[in-house]
Amino acid sequence: MQVLSKGDFAAHIGVSAGRVSQYIAAGMIGQDALEGQGRNAKVIVARAVEQIKRKRDIGQSLGNGLSTRLDLEPDDQPEPARSAAGSDTTLRTPNVDDELKQQRLEAERRRNRLAAEDEAARRGRLVDASHVRAEMTKLAQAIEDENAGMLTDFASAVAAEFKLPQRDVLHLLRKVRADKKAGAADRARRRAASLPEFVEAIIEESAA
Repeated sequence: MQVLSKGDFAAHIGVSAGRVSQYIAAGMIGQDALEGQGRNAKVIVARAVEQIKRKRDIGQSLGNGLSTRLDLEPDDQPEPARSAAGSDTTLRTPNVDDELKQQRLEAERRRNRLAAEDEAARRGRLVDASHVRAEMTKLAQAIEDENAGMLTDFASAVAAEFKLPQRDVLHLLRKVRADKKAGAADRARRRAASLPEFVEAIIEESAA
């Protein structure tokens, strides 16, 4: 069981020594979490941290209390509180107020997550997949039409150069192009099959 002076406990959880005194005066740190009396009393870390976490208002924990470190170290895990007679008491059962605070915390986290996603979308980190797919299809079709239109010019140039019927040259070019397109499409399908359906994006949530 780790026991610290008030000043060391304040540094341990990232607050001022005066804040720890306020916790004690307000009852957020109870007498069962103190060792000794008065100014020289020391703080039983595990019990004090649990009591602060339980009694601290949810609004404070999301506001100026964000810097307060209330995560227990492995050696700080709370022991069962003992009564004056020295017998173990049962752990406190969460009540309706605890549940409401938890729900408010989850709602705040959800708002932060949605806000972060909206911000990422505005900055172009997140895009609508269906919109991108439609635009890529349009682009591919435009390139396809452009290339198909060039075949007639190619056929005319080759026919004039080698004194061949333009129709025969165009037919040959279209056949070669169709064979090449089929091979390219097959390779593209194989590449697409190896890609994941979704790509994970890590978005930093802004603090409330």
